[in-house]
Amino acid sequence: NNGSASTKIDLPKLNEPLPKDWVTIEDDFSVFWVCNTTHASYNVFTCPMSKMNDGVFHVLIVRSSVSRLRLLQMLLKLETGGHIECEGLEIISCLAYRLEPLS
Repeated sequence: NNGSASTKIDLPKLNEPLPKDWVTIEDDFSVFWVCNTTHASYNVFTCPMSKMNDGVFHVLIVRSSVSRLRLLQMLLKLETGGHIECEGLEIISCLAYRLEPLS
């Protein structure tokens, strides 16, 4: 898939199971932040890799196992976008996602 905005996705209804080709991640997260723009505000460069109107979501995940110190280091780099290079941050690019509680 080229990630163009014209790509059609057949999304399952919320009461339906996910298609077999969807990736499922089950874990506890400190951060689950989905972006489709570069900035969350004028001074928060959340997602430098985002492109206008490309139809791509970037899911930023920090698992609960990441230390508070490492999380603080990431948060202090949000203004410049430097957080994307931090150990412990995972970025998943996708055309659709579903967030469900484990319990």
